[in-house]
Amino acid sequence: PCAISIFEGKIMNIERNSNSYDQYIERIERILTQDLMEAYPKADIQEVDAVWDSLDLVYERYGCQRFIFVFDEWDCIFREFRQNKEAQEKYLDFLRDLLKDKACIHLAYKTGILPIKKYGTHSALNMFDEYTMLYAGRLSPYIGFTEDEVRDICDRYGRDFSQVERWYDGYMLGDYHVYNPRAVVNYMLQGDLKSYWSETGSYDVIVPLINLDFDGLKTAIIQMLSGGEIKVNTGSFMNDTVSFKNKDDVLTYLVHLGYLGFDQKKSCAFIPNEEIRQDIENACRHKL
Repeated sequence: PCAISIFEGKIMNIERNSNSYDQYIERIERILTQDLMEAYPKADIQEVDAVWDSLDLVYERYGCQRFIFVFDEWDCIFREFRQNKEAQEKYLDFLRDLLKDKACIHLAYKTGILPIKKYGTHSALNMFDEYTMLYAGRLSPYIGFTEDEVRDICDRYGRDFSQVERWYDGYMLGDYHVYNPRAVVNYMLQGDLKSYWSETGSYDVIVPLINLDFDGLKTAIIQMLSGGEIKVNTGSFMNDTVSFKNKDDVLTYLVHLGYLGFDQKKSCAFIPNEEIRQDIENACRHKL
């Protein structure tokens, strides 16, 4: 199969209105169509053809040629343009028309923070298998460094495993304890036990969520800072950054962001390690 990559992170450079979003989608379709016309001239693709029709033409006329799509930061629009529901729905429709029930699609692989967005009462992209920070399934040992891998790395670099465990362990995915790979690598190279998390994204992102102050939310945060666990119902979360209705929705979102760990067997959230504990504590001290 032929691989096609679409990096949705580029959407961050677009003006925050539906017209600009329409232009962005049109640009993606135009570039893909031009690439297909050059690579598969016998398909007789026309510039006015929808890109999914062009893919079907290639499939029919080139001996069942199939395609692999790779989307990086597929969910960027739901995080960066959280209030633009019209553009979000158009985006989901575009992905559905491009990928769903297409014989020409061999595989579509998407990475992002949020699970697939719930569209009304159903998902427009319900053909995907999802692996998340709540339920990582068979991908659990591959999402971060496992304990055995970290022990091996500590031996190579002469680092104290118990310190690495205290600072960067804590995420529970299935039967695996998973470590933050970026933090582990930075500690091995630099030798400083500190929060490398806040260097990639400010903890300020969590402050407006905590300040929503749904019933018991701040109390739950304080309880987790003290080492406790909080029961969380993850079922009502709508997989976006605006449809928060209760503290469970906020806590579920923080799990997806990586600010909280989640014990699937007990359905409990907790602060996973010292790195995250310090960031959340600083947020509570300086912003709340």
